Formats: sequence, C-alpha cells, structure tokens
Amino acid sequence: MSNKIIVTTVDLKTEYEVLGPVYFSLSNKGLFGSQLGTLIKKYKSEIENLKKENALNPARADWGFLWGEFSAGQNDFDKAFYVSVQELKSRASMLNADAIIGLRQDIDLDTNGFQYFYLQMYGTAVKFK
Repeated sequence: MSNKIIVTTVDLKTEYEVLGPVYFSLSNKGLFGSQLGTLIKKYKSEIENLKKENALNPARADWGFLWGEFSAGQNDFDKAFYVSVQELKSRASMLNADAIIGLRQDIDLDTNGFQYFYLQMYGTAVKFK
C-alpha cells in the first residue's frame, strides 16, 4: 500500500537498494478544469480528514476574489503538495519501494494574464535490504 511508503527530503540510515527515480508534475491550469482539481476530488476524503486534524491548512481568504476561479489558489498549494506526494507514493509502490528519499520540489508561477502554478516533485525510490 502506498501510504506505508516513507517520504523524506534526506537520506535514511537503513540499508537500501536504489530502484530508480520517481517524478510527478501538477498544474492548476485548465480552462474548464485542471489536473489539480481532478486529484483534489480523488483525495477529497483524505484532505477533509487532514483539515479536521489540523494537519492541513483550513481554507482561508486570499486574493482570489480579484481573479475569481483563475486565482493562483494560494489555498491550493497545501493540497497540491499533498496530492503530489500521494501520487509519488503510488508510482513508487509500482516499483515495490519502501521509501522515497531525497524528495525535491519546484513550484513555478505563471502570472501572465491569469495566475497558474506548476509543481514538479521528484525523489529516489528505494527498497530496504
């Protein structure tokens, strides 16, 4: 199960075999919907539970009222990070990985016209010896 996969930005002291890189990218760009919107629906119950446990920031006001649905979605960054990690875990589970080490992310903002963001996340899938 992918939720049992450890995800860390550093190395682990446990001996492991490197399986290979895992990568996921996500965007809130889309005229009638976005990849982020689809994944938020997929993980809706998990996201709601995290909000109840105060493990995910609750919805809060941002500057979106100026742009309507085309806001960069400052509230969406936490959700984007969560769903991206879950999708990375899913890819790592396909490799029978026990962990993802060296997790890195990059967020790029596209503020031309409407505000969109792009999130790339990657790490190394490993199997414990």
